[in-house]
Amino acid sequence: MKTSRKKLPKNLNIALLLCLFFVQATIFAQNVSGEKSCVDCHKRTVKKDILHGPVASDCTVCHVPNGKQHPIEDEEGFTLLEEGAKLCFSCHEEEQKTIANNKYVHKPVARGECSECHEVHSSNDSKLIFSKSPDLCYFCHDKIETAISKSAFTHSVASEEGGCITCHSPHSSSEKKILVAKEKTLCLDCHDKTIEKDGRKITNINKLIAESKVQHPALDDGCSVCHNPHASENKFLLNIAYPTGNYAPGTEENYDLCFGCHDTDLLLLETTKYATQFRDGERNLHYLHVNKKQKGRTCVNCHSVHGSSREHLIPETVKFGGWNMPLKFKPFDDGGSCASGCHKEERYTR
Repeated sequence: MKTSRKKLPKNLNIALLLCLFFVQATIFAQNVSGEKSCVDCHKRTVKKDILHGPVASDCTVCHVPNGKQHPIEDEEGFTLLEEGAKLCFSCHEEEQKTIANNKYVHKPVARGECSECHEVHSSNDSKLIFSKSPDLCYFCHDKIETAISKSAFTHSVASEEGGCITCHSPHSSSEKKILVAKEKTLCLDCHDKTIEKDGRKITNINKLIAESKVQHPALDDGCSVCHNPHASENKFLLNIAYPTGNYAPGTEENYDLCFGCHDTDLLLLETTKYATQFRDGERNLHYLHVNKKQKGRTCVNCHSVHGSSREHLIPETVKFGGWNMPLKFKPFDDGGSCASGCHKEERYTR
């Protein structure tokens, strides 16, 4: 026996469809409006001015869903794509190649600890670092901070904001001490002009060297052979104290800086055939000028410390108080002569 099914009125069908559509739309609207983004919960990660690129666009670039429900208390619903620096290098490929090709790598970078210096989500610095150098650098390099704060003389660039990265690469370099260029080149990039500061005038060292016929050989190994690049208790940032002025007792200790390279015999031996070319026969003329208990002549009475247009680093003139004293040195194959402001012309023959 067949049962009959009455058809619903057309208007009622339309009403039911509209009702169903309204219910579905309401549910959909609740899901959309109720759906939260990462930053809705993790507000603290984006509270600073500059956002890391992935944070500003797609957190799943670094954080990958692991299938666990999220958010649930004490349950992590995401896993990092990679650990440590590998995660950073998944985007920063060019930096990874540069580091791999360089001989010297900053220790935190070598350990894969980028977050030692960089904030990973947001920062108030365009490089996403915790703070500007030198403050950031002092977190690890506290001995240098102490030296700069307590020493009598400091290299001005070392204490300026951003100063450390003027000379050092924060990641890697082909140069020792992760310098951004060869040491001598790096120093002369700044010392390419006359510098006046705190009542002192520092000559244009780059120009002086470029115009010199003879250059102090120590410069080939870098300026830090004689100068501390950060701070020192000694004038001119010298690594070891050197006598100031034209006169000083002629002791070995007074010239420790010079004797880091030069043989002490040129000061200590009254007669010699080998210790110096500045001798009259076997009479050591360095000993004659320098080795005196009171008014020994310091090296800078006769020599320029960086470079000179004359042989043996002997300049045209030297400062003697307010006087530019002429030296009038003449070299010969077997010796030389000098007619300085100290004495009449004297000639020596080896």
